Amino acid sequence: MKDRINIALFISMLVIFGLDLVSPLGVAAGTPYGLVVFATIWTKRINETYLVALVGISFTILGYFLSPSIVSAMHAVIINRALAVIIIVASALLVIRHKKAHQHIEDLNILTTTDPLTGVKNRLAFDRIMGEEIVRDIRYKRDLSLAIIDIDNLKNINDTFGHDKGDEVIKGAADEIRNAVRKTDPVCRLGGDEFAIIFIETDIEKARSLVETIRNKIAHNPILEAAEVTVSIGIAKLDDNDNTATLYKRADEALYLSKRQGRNRVTTVPNAANG
Repeated sequence: MKDRINIALFISMLVIFGLDLVSPLGVAAGTPYGLVVFATIWTKRINETYLVALVGISFTILGYFLSPSIVSAMHAVIINRALAVIIIVASALLVIRHKKAHQHIEDLNILTTTDPLTGVKNRLAFDRIMGEEIVRDIRYKRDLSLAIIDIDNLKNINDTFGHDKGDEVIKGAADEIRNAVRKTDPVCRLGGDEFAIIFIETDIEKARSLVETIRNKIAHNPILEAAEVTVSIGIAKLDDNDNTATLYKRADEALYLSKRQGRNRVTTVPNAANG
């Protein structure tokens, strides 16, 4: 889609340039050139707006030398072309200002929904995504599984090796989790040593297989293994009567069972209808 827009932009500029050559459009060409520049609002990169504006200005100046001679006085033609350039520049500045504002909003959204230590999504993002996915998956009868992952004995690691090592452990665990799941399955940090994976369109058996892989990778990660890092995991599957709180509660209960049964293990619980 983006490539098609870029092609359309430059074809439009070539058409305008062709018209400029067969008839001295002057400032009249500035308006369609400006509209072409405005069309770059659909592309995110600011450099594309700069490029299109530069081509438009170049064509405006080049058209002055290549278009048929006209009867009107030369100074009027120069003023006409100067006004065309002003229209193009003004259009570019407006579009660039809009893009910068939009990018600023996107940056703020990322900042407010991203955990600064690990780079995964934070609790705010977790609540929003869960709310949206639960409504969608119940409506369309799709599977959804939630895994809660807790780093075992993080307090002991902090007390023994210091909080810098604790942060390293948290980041290392987050990397292993993020690298093991699909890009469509959000990974969120819920608290100090607790993570969640939202397995979209995934039944509980498949989710369990994936988190078993995560558990093994963390336990045998060369950096984490030196501090004897393991994780306990609980999984619950979405039920038709669930909301974020009830699904999280069942996954957290499964996590508690993993902790109580010796840690470094995965536990699942039945859905609310069966349990």
